[in-house]
Amino acid sequence: MPDLIPRLQDLVFTKGDIAVREGFAASFVKLHGDDWRQAQDHWERIVAQVLDSTAVDKNASGSEAIRQAVLGTVAVLDQPPMRDRCPICVSPGVGSRPRRRERSRA
Repeated sequence: MPDLIPRLQDLVFTKGDIAVREGFAASFVKLHGDDWRQAQDHWERIVAQVLDSTAVDKNASGSEAIRQAVLGTVAVLDQPPMRDRCPICVSPGVGSRPRRRERSRA
């Protein structure tokens, strides 16, 4: 699936019919301490979750489904308070780390 999701660096230049606010990708990467690899991983995980949600028309397929998922993701991540945090990371801002999953006690 990551091969189908546009890379953050491609969003910087707004390719194709997926238009995002100038600076969106750079801002998202900055939340990850300018670590493009971590930001890309989190971006792909978030878009994949949106792809499997009601934000994407159930009849959409291929590039249209990806386009809807990307635009839906950006619509959420580019609004306060999400603009200042990554939903995959524990705390907002630079130096945030991925959330740790709690183990169930049995």
